[in-house]
Amino acid sequence: MTIKSLVCFIAIWLNCSLALADWVPVSKIGLKPAIGFELKNLDGKTVQLSHYKSKVVLVNFWATWCEPCKEEFPELIHLQEKYGTQGLVVLAVNLAESKPRIQTFLKSNLISTNALEIVLDNSSLTYKAWKVKGIPTTYLVSKKGLVEAYWMGPVDADDSSFIKAVERELR
Repeated sequence: MTIKSLVCFIAIWLNCSLALADWVPVSKIGLKPAIGFELKNLDGKTVQLSHYKSKVVLVNFWATWCEPCKEEFPELIHLQEKYGTQGLVVLAVNLAESKPRIQTFLKSNLISTNALEIVLDNSSLTYKAWKVKGIPTTYLVSKKGLVEAYWMGPVDADDSSFIKAVERELR
């Protein structure tokens, strides 16, 4: 591991560990229209964000080594189960990890591979394009394909401000 890689890893880990979760206005990062992506899921099928234009999408950036990411996974699954019939889709964008590593993570945490749509950002290009500052980070994308806000830190499905924003977009 190079020094640059180590520094990058430590910076992401610290941001992941210290992030306080809250909605942040999208104007803070200058990312209004959602940047499209085309990534493979765990089954090897291509998933495009543009296929979900009529849906509200939570685009969640995560990694198996991130403890807050691990803790929020049940929250994301709960949101998908609760609001999926109303038009919510959770896309879990994994940050540069191998398929076997993700499958091991899912199995060891008793999470079904079909619980969420997991896509692989092997090159971290989507992570960079979306201006992610640390993980976990979740973006709220409207039915019109606009990023309305982003959530720094682990998702809490009981947080009223989080739920209000999701429900507002689902109307």
